[in-house]
Amino acid sequence: MSPEPGAHAPLLPGSKDVPPATVSGAVFNVATSIIGAGIMSLPAILKVLGVIPALVLILVIAFLAELSVEFLMRFTRAGQTTTYAGVMREAFGPLGAVAAQVAVVITNLGCLIMYLIIIGKQILVTWIDYELNFCYLD
Repeated sequence: MSPEPGAHAPLLPGSKDVPPATVSGAVFNVATSIIGAGIMSLPAILKVLGVIPALVLILVIAFLAELSVEFLMRFTRAGQTTTYAGVMREAFGPLGAVAAQVAVVITNLGCLIMYLIIIGKQILVTWIDYELNFCYLD
């Protein structure tokens, strides 16, 4: 149930004043999510695995990412769909669409948890620094 090619449909039916999303906006949104999560996880990967296994793992993931982009492009052109769930529905049926939506939710929750951990650690460091400086002022 994809909109016709070239049609502009709002995400929320009641929103009329909001301009439609653009392709460049969607690309930058996905790119910042991927790059942000990747940059935050690379030091931990190198620390746990070591240099050589981590580089091999990064190359394998890069290959899988390229393969998934090719997969998305092939099915997007074939079926005239405009969403990840639509591509998965055309390739794997309704179960594929649900799997894509669940994967997006899990990814977003993982990024949210990661950012909350970082913010919590920064608040803790700031509070400890404040307490130490306050004690020295007395």
